[in-house]
Amino acid sequence: MPTNLVCEAARQRVTVALSGDGGDDNYAGYRRYRLHLAEERVRQRLPLALRKALFGPLGGLYPKADWAPRFLRAKTTFQALARDTASAWAHSVSRMSDEDRTRLYSSSFKKELGGYHGSQVMRRHADNAPTDDPLSMAQYLDFKTFLVAVLHKVDRASMAHALEVRVPLLDHHLVEWISGLPPQWKLKGGEGKYIFKKALEPHLPHDIMYRPKQGFSVPLADWFRGSMEKRLEASLFDQRLLDTGLFDRSHIKLLLQQHKSGLRDNSTALWELLCFSDALTQLA
Repeated sequence: MPTNLVCEAARQRVTVALSGDGGDDNYAGYRRYRLHLAEERVRQRLPLALRKALFGPLGGLYPKADWAPRFLRAKTTFQALARDTASAWAHSVSRMSDEDRTRLYSSSFKKELGGYHGSQVMRRHADNAPTDDPLSMAQYLDFKTFLVAVLHKVDRASMAHALEVRVPLLDHHLVEWISGLPPQWKLKGGEGKYIFKKALEPHLPHDIMYRPKQGFSVPLADWFRGSMEKRLEASLFDQRLLDTGLFDRSHIKLLLQQHKSGLRDNSTALWELLCFSDALTQLA
């Protein structure tokens, strides 16, 4: 259920709520940590030059099969294996890759950027990270980037309904203590939040503790091919958006055509453009 609806429902009963935000980041509960470590084992065994030569072409040639079962979607994995650890993590967690953003931007805007890419933010944090352990590094980068966005979202949604949300798992004393624990206590045998779950086993049913992780995603891809299709098109080709000079109109058309046909799931890029367009409308 979207955060806004959760906050609205909670406010009908209470004025203060506790959130579990930070648990997956602290205790390595996200599936992406397991995948990152699996990739890292390959990166540690093969030099970067060899990985670039081997996996770089594979990542370029392998189709982006959004329609295929998850185990067949190897494009992102190949691309990650052709990068160093920090760049691979940035590529894996980014909603849009540097390459996708570059194709979306207009020629004039790319010239203004002068070669700058959003992934450089991740690289700067990685260079300042107090660890070189792959799992700890990934968690550190999440704290600096992803978690900040999550907390901002929850804060806005809760305040919109006059609800106070507190995050006990992000108590700074607890975070400092957990950061010093061995990485294998957090992710062990493919089980994320290992020490956290072990500590709570006497208090919670096993089926609750070890049930499959459930996300909060919404069927955005389907909405953009159905109930939101007309609104999406109107926003993408609103003159205010085009007049910014930031985006390539022909590429926006391509993203929309690919998505409507079912060839690609471009819902992430389309959603970002929709939000940007709507913001321009509100500012007008």
